[in-house]
Amino acid sequence: MRSFLIGLLLAGALAAPAAAQTSPAAKPAEEVKRIVEQTYNVQVLRVTEAALEDGTAVYKVAAMMPGTAGNAAFMVNTLTVDAATGLALPPFRHHAAGYSLPQGGSYEPNRTSNNPAVARGHTWR
Repeated sequence: MRSFLIGLLLAGALAAPAAAQTSPAAKPAEEVKRIVEQTYNVQVLRVTEAALEDGTAVYKVAAMMPGTAGNAAFMVNTLTVDAATGLALPPFRHHAAGYSLPQGGSYEPNRTSNNPAVARGHTWR
């Protein structure tokens, strides 16, 4: 009887983390595209499935500003959108000791090799 109870407790302990990690069903890419276009008044160019460091399902959405946006016309940005809710996630995460920036990408201005100013040795800041 005692071994049966211990086995039952172990099975429950092993099943609890798996049940806690299940997330709500992800929205389809077309629905996320519609939500982003309506919310931010942009044209969605591409929707790609991805995952955060903690395993949360997200979409990477490439969105272009409309031609009527003044100086920001036709500017393309990539948003990270929660797959379950369709809402944009912040670009950094708050932690107890500060925050973490998103991984990947370069934050250095005019450092690309196809920029003529860099070829001349001049970097705009």
